[in-house]
Amino acid sequence: MNNPQAVFDNHMDAVATLDPNKVIQDYTSDAIFITPDETYKGKDEIFQFYKKFLPNFKDFNFITQKQEVQDNVVYFVWYGKNEYISVQLATDTYITEKGKIKQHTFAGIIN
Repeated sequence: MNNPQAVFDNHMDAVATLDPNKVIQDYTSDAIFITPDETYKGKDEIFQFYKKFLPNFKDFNFITQKQEVQDNVVYFVWYGKNEYISVQLATDTYITEKGKIKQHTFAGIIN
């Protein structure tokens, strides 16, 4: 699965399970995940992020504004809400390597 679109699709399917154990499988062991609040390095730190973050996405309605793949980069702009949070606008950029997420950035306006 070296196709960046397939990596992204797999990642979104894993996020939908709300299981950080499944989500973390999408990342390389030395992955870096940069957010406005913190930079997470390696699977252990990224796992801790998802362990806290994923429960907010139960029954979340993702609405894709834009999703584009160029070479090994996936750019994703989205918004949505559920009873726990409202995401007015968010963007993720994934840089893939050998079928995994090597680098990931996220920024969003979340209420």
